[in-house]
Amino acid sequence: MPPRGAAGARDVYIQTFPHGETVDEAVAAAIAELDADAFAVQEIRDPGRFSATLDRASALSGRRYAAVLTDSCRHNRKGRLSVGVVYDTARLELKDHRSLSKGEVCPTGQAPALLASLRTRAGRALTLVSVHFDSGGAPRRFEQRKQQWQWLTAILPALREEFGDVVVAGDFNTTGYLVENHPERRFIDEMVERHALQLPTGGLGCSEYWQPKKKVARWEASLLDHFLGAKELSFGTPEVLGMCAALACEEQTTEPAKLRSVSDHCPVRIALGE
Repeated sequence: MPPRGAAGARDVYIQTFPHGETVDEAVAAAIAELDADAFAVQEIRDPGRFSATLDRASALSGRRYAAVLTDSCRHNRKGRLSVGVVYDTARLELKDHRSLSKGEVCPTGQAPALLASLRTRAGRALTLVSVHFDSGGAPRRFEQRKQQWQWLTAILPALREEFGDVVVAGDFNTTGYLVENHPERRFIDEMVERHALQLPTGGLGCSEYWQPKKKVARWEASLLDHFLGAKELSFGTPEVLGMCAALACEEQTTEPAKLRSVSDHCPVRIALGE
């Protein structure tokens, strides 16, 4: 739980909601377990069904969830997806929201992103940005993510000037981040330091499970999901939930539970202090 007086900023990645094996009740239970004042979501295909799932999560958690979504400038073969921010209307008021990357196709170097400006009942402002960077381990994918990091870090100063505290959360697809001296990790750490930012989730053990070879019964843990904010922001200790917590980010020889019914990613939780 967030410390007294603090706004909870959380992240939950939902795998193409819904797809053929999605279990809405399991997704609602995962959101209720997250117990967030606000959280970022990606890959929402059916906003109406997602809204119904939020209603169920609200009933389970005693919260009153609402979402703001924007069409992603990325889509897959089954249609366009959305990114967005969910917030508890009993604790937070939505002041403004906007897409940060528009168009039918993502402009070069940009990623799907939505900004939501929120305010607590006590008057504290919190701006949460949900992002979804390109996936994949190929060199060209890494080059695309490098451009997306450059775009994001370039627009953050103006967003902070306009809104105050800004926290970015979502699927940064940081492939290789758990490997010491991996080129992508070095690049990200250098970008974070250069722009006076912090990545409090960098020390997590994982936030996702994947199967490197489809015919081999082996599932590895990866760290793809993060929070990003200015260095002067006060964050609590991040924690990962769901199957990542249950399995302690260890390699598995059987498919992790909830990987198909909820997501291959796990919710990540952090508190934002005063």
